Amino acid sequence: MLAAVVLAPLSIVPARRAGLVLIILEGVAVVAMVLMACAVLLLVAQGHGPQNDAPLPDLLIPAAGVGASAIAMGLSFGLLSFAGFEQVATLGEEVTKSRFTIPRVLIGTVLGAGVVFTLVTAAETLGFGTDRAGLARFTTSTSLLADLSARYFGGWSGDLFDGLAICSALGGALASIVAASRILFALSRDLLPSSPMARVSAASGTPRDAAVCVLLAAIVGYLAMRVVFRASGSDAFFWGSTLGALALLVAYLLVVVSAAGALMRPSGQGTRWLLFIPALAAVAIAYTLWVNVYPPQPGAYRVIPWIVLAWCCVPLIATLLHPRLLDLVTSGCLAVSARMKQD
Repeated sequence: MLAAVVLAPLSIVPARRAGLVLIILEGVAVVAMVLMACAVLLLVAQGHGPQNDAPLPDLLIPAAGVGASAIAMGLSFGLLSFAGFEQVATLGEEVTKSRFTIPRVLIGTVLGAGVVFTLVTAAETLGFGTDRAGLARFTTSTSLLADLSARYFGGWSGDLFDGLAICSALGGALASIVAASRILFALSRDLLPSSPMARVSAASGTPRDAAVCVLLAAIVGYLAMRVVFRASGSDAFFWGSTLGALALLVAYLLVVVSAAGALMRPSGQGTRWLLFIPALAAVAIAYTLWVNVYPPQPGAYRVIPWIVLAWCCVPLIATLLHPRLLDLVTSGCLAVSARMKQD
């Protein structure tokens, strides 16, 4: 509830101000993570890790018994780490020179995140240890960076990284609310123009009602997990993360299919050899989805994939029942694209 109080005003201010807050929240956390990861890797290389010799090959070579399904399951973590880079595309109507800015931000974010997450994950893997005891510490930790920092630099640093994790989580929540509110606003404007969700606030110039609706939905969802399903704070985080990661897999799969469709058009005849890239991505995503569904995981994770599947089927069923809906959504997407071109 305290987080909601902090995020509510930030989610309805202009995107430029919200972006500045995001840069501060995430920037400080990322710099601290990189510095700590470099320090841990240096200590491990000097023989101060849980194993005498730094097991560097273990970063690249799977241990015995780790098969393709286990690697695909781990890809869910990797995809969740990168999740959010595409949210900048939802600001196409608010960013100056959007066709110039947004593609460059997307590419830069992916490259930057790739370096940061590879470095930090390497530090976590070697810092906890790659033996059986180290893997047990890794998998049972509910705050990897805080536990890793406390292990090497003392309890005070663990508390510091817990605080930075909270700041980073607030930044991620703010980015999600801003992005989701813009999508809800765009859909409402084209499907239900008279809806309050389709209005822009005269005071802030942002879709305030849509942002408030998204924030309330997040609060209700969190309370449902805590009160109805008796989830702990950690359970609620990991349940929500799993829901988001699997839903993003579906979204990324649709993007891959769209990219393949663009290459199949007559205008893309000279580049059809590039089809192997979306085909390879589609296979990897589909396989990752499959291993998250089968064999069934214990507890709530047995049900979560089916919730995501049902959620993704809702618009498909709605479109089949009301074919006009597809035309409205398509025209809305074309309208947004036209506005971006005018910028």
